[in-house]
Amino acid sequence: MSAKSENPLYPLVWRWHFVIGLVAAPLLLVLSITGALYAFEPQLQPIVESEWQTIPACETCRAEPVSAQLAVVQDAFPNAQLQHYGQYRDASRSTVAYIKEPGDNQDRIVWLNPYTLEILGSRMENEGFFPTVFELHTTLLSGEIGRWLLELTASWVLVSLLLGLLLWWPRRTKRAGGWQPRLASKGRRLWRDLHAVGGVYLLPLALVVVYTGLLFSPVAGKALMAEMALAGQIPEAFLNPPKVPPQPETIGVDRLVADFLSDAPAADWFINFPHAENSPLVINIREALPRNTRMIYYNPYTGERLASLLWEEFKPGAKALLLFFPLHTGLILAWPGQLLALLTALGLAALALSGVWMWWLRKEPGSLSLPRLRQAPQPGPLFYTAGIVLAVLAPLFAASALLIVVVSFLETVLLRRRNGEETAVEV
Repeated sequence: MSAKSENPLYPLVWRWHFVIGLVAAPLLLVLSITGALYAFEPQLQPIVESEWQTIPACETCRAEPVSAQLAVVQDAFPNAQLQHYGQYRDASRSTVAYIKEPGDNQDRIVWLNPYTLEILGSRMENEGFFPTVFELHTTLLSGEIGRWLLELTASWVLVSLLLGLLLWWPRRTKRAGGWQPRLASKGRRLWRDLHAVGGVYLLPLALVVVYTGLLFSPVAGKALMAEMALAGQIPEAFLNPPKVPPQPETIGVDRLVADFLSDAPAADWFINFPHAENSPLVINIREALPRNTRMIYYNPYTGERLASLLWEEFKPGAKALLLFFPLHTGLILAWPGQLLALLTALGLAALALSGVWMWWLRKEPGSLSLPRLRQAPQPGPLFYTAGIVLAVLAPLFAASALLIVVVSFLETVLLRRRNGEETAVEV
């Protein structure tokens, strides 16, 4: 008895893997190529904008106070509102201020030399090669609609990867073309082996990259945060930042910076300025690896520490969420991890292209040549359990799958009604 006949769900799994791959291929290519281009952005961006982002090394120089630096920025952009300010642990990096001018939807980034107070350059946050690549990767350059479309694509790609594993196992584990492609083959068999074997080896990294990317999407990301919050894993100060009673004057940013640096590890740090009278000023360490995570909420009028968020005090769920970004980008392993992220992105692009090419090789003129369902499958408890788990992890997958089921049901009802009416007319 063949493996196909032993598993009645095989035709259904193959059909869905086929359809998802074919439909998602264009956007998966966009995600993969832009992800590959963005893999080494932390190292390449300072080189691309070296005249702005780097300064001559100076062992004896001492940076001017933050207040003096911000005053220079505000003098140059008098109508702008300060959003953020940051310093890097690398002494050869310039400091950076994010400002928003009236009528702008994006922040303007301003770089300055902290020793000479010279403004080195500025640009809008979404201008330049890497910002454009990032916008393509996250929004398709189409705002919130693009984010939803990309999340829907990533959700179905996640499902397709798991379906691909079901197609490979256990049918191919002990057969030719299971662990290594039959390179002597030709045509569809060769491409099928390359697609299946390459997909199996790529699968662990691909699942990590695709799923961690969902944290930054509009639905799955918020759903995961809500689930962690309900489980008591998110610090209260992050969910509900402390409020401060407004007073006539602030104590000045330099005193708050000195307090923050008094017990902070050497790291890149940023200031988030308040934009409401009762909001705190927040200083935090912002690095790809979360081990130095530190976020201090200050009363800007008195200098009091209102709340502290520290890595060593976080619960497991919060730590897991902070690991999503370095896992997604590969930064958790520094440059070797970035190289793995690059290869994973290129591998996903290769899977998309090889899948489309296999379809083209089997496509009959005038037909989509979809895999046929030989019999009505009877899903069991494991099928529904997996569906529930995927619905929790990828809500847009669940919503779109439910929509497909409803539309298919309505089509079946309408078809039966139409056939019944035609039968009645004939009688």
